[in-house]
Amino acid sequence: MTDVSLPASIRSGSGPLVSVIVPTYGDAAYLDGAIESIAAQRHDNLEIVLVDGSGVEWLARLGADVEGVTYLHQEPRGLAAARNRGLDAASGELVAFLDADDRWHPAKLDRQLAAIDAGADVVYSDAYVLEGTKRRYHTSLPVCDPERHHVDFLLEGGVPVPTVIARRECFAAERFEESLPAVEDRHLLARLFGLYRPARIPEPLAYYRRRAGSMSSDAELMYESELASLADLFERFPALGAHRGALKRRAEYAYGKRLLRTGRAAAARRVLLDVLRERPEHRALALFGVSLLPAGHRRALGILESAQERFG
Repeated sequence: MTDVSLPASIRSGSGPLVSVIVPTYGDAAYLDGAIESIAAQRHDNLEIVLVDGSGVEWLARLGADVEGVTYLHQEPRGLAAARNRGLDAASGELVAFLDADDRWHPAKLDRQLAAIDAGADVVYSDAYVLEGTKRRYHTSLPVCDPERHHVDFLLEGGVPVPTVIARRECFAAERFEESLPAVEDRHLLARLFGLYRPARIPEPLAYYRRRAGSMSSDAELMYESELASLADLFERFPALGAHRGALKRRAEYAYGKRLLRTGRAAAARRVLLDVLRERPEHRALALFGVSLLPAGHRRALGILESAQERFG
């Protein structure tokens, strides 16, 4: 059993109950830090809903021993199905999400609940992205116009799921789309931002780990899923049709970046060249320049991303 340090109860505090959905499948070795970062929150009226696709014994015992921890075993059906199972079991007024290898800052819920109290329905924050031993600051998307925030989000991205908390009623009709093999989180967030009031906390309140070999590194799967997600969103939000060209270029740009990150520079060049032919944009041009380098693409991409974070 992994050595997880938790009190006998994590539901002993005051204030609204926050349900934290934690899916796990084959990654339970990373879970101790994630669970402890939840229990270490300054807001201490919590519920952890563990949805386990591997049948991990120590997680089941944790659910039996700690008040506020619910353990659910579900045969593997994908991340969307696991999170939806967690939503079905959640009893809190608010819902948040954390994956096995991600972590929260102790002040995360405190900061975000203040924004909820001020009238927001969905709140997110800045974060640190962890890659190996390196840490990079991730500036999340500002809320410039709440009425069109879903459009800005689809065009710019920048909202990691581990930073998100939302009112439970937001999920009454909106769930993770289980037919999507990837980007199901982006698809759901776009719908939530289109239907509810968003807010951002401009502080790094979560640590998001990017691991080689994760689903997000499968460039083709991510690209095809993004196109399927957009097709569905165009039907749900007809006004998005005005941005169809820009959203297609954005999907191609992200595809090119993933190809480059996984060492496929020649394929990335072809994709990015198509983007530039449609409309020259400085981000795509910079990425295309990285793809022309004879070697060191991953390192150069990291430098580029850091510069874009710093200078916009």
